[in-house]
Amino acid sequence: MHPEFEVASIRPHANGDDRAYVQASEGRLAMANFSLKQLILFAYNVPNNQVSGVQAWMDSNHFDIQATTESAPTVKQLEGPMLQALLEERFQLKIHREAVERPVYELTVEKGGVKMQLSKEGSCTPYSIDSPPPLPAPNAPRPVHCDFPRLTGDGLNWTLDGAGVRIEKLATTLSRSGLDRPVIDRTGLAGGFDLHLKWTADVPENAARSGTIADSTGLSIFTAVREQLGLKLESAKAPVEILVIDHVERPSEN
Repeated sequence: MHPEFEVASIRPHANGDDRAYVQASEGRLAMANFSLKQLILFAYNVPNNQVSGVQAWMDSNHFDIQATTESAPTVKQLEGPMLQALLEERFQLKIHREAVERPVYELTVEKGGVKMQLSKEGSCTPYSIDSPPPLPAPNAPRPVHCDFPRLTGDGLNWTLDGAGVRIEKLATTLSRSGLDRPVIDRTGLAGGFDLHLKWTADVPENAARSGTIADSTGLSIFTAVREQLGLKLESAKAPVEILVIDHVERPSEN
């Protein structure tokens, strides 16, 4: 049986601060500015396009979570089963999984070869989700963790940076970047790479016409992956696991 949080609060996100972040520390999980849909995707480790049954308020209402336990769980337990149990208790969440064949993007190597650099030993700090969160050293700068890509974006412009990133983790991260289908690693590449990727999402035609989203001349994700990483996203079909929301309620009082 997995440990559970002894104390937890889920509150509506306060207006005025648009930052979204996750912090896993010793016996504590803090999350800010997440919609319930995003919390579910995070807790159950599924991409944006592999969940069904989402109600409108689950996308529009954002929440902050502060949860603690006196035990010493691993990062994987904090951000997985323990967060799942909290969502199931407070939101009366019930889900099941289904396997279906769907369109996917396969990530392969371009003809000219990869443009990423293999990480040098010691260039980043190992970070294992199978261990308790590391304790920060007093007055030390925040470490650059290996295989911990940072995805930032405003819905239009996106940046992905990382050190020692496995291609499997890159594919998972791209699946959560607003693409319309999952990304599957077919590169056969091993090891960790240092990478920097910058692209612009497609602007919906009606939004561009109405002026609600500014037009952009940035690279599409397909061009950026090819030119900046030496990889390629190709359309295909494959079996994928879908998370189906059977029941959900607005959060109970803390």
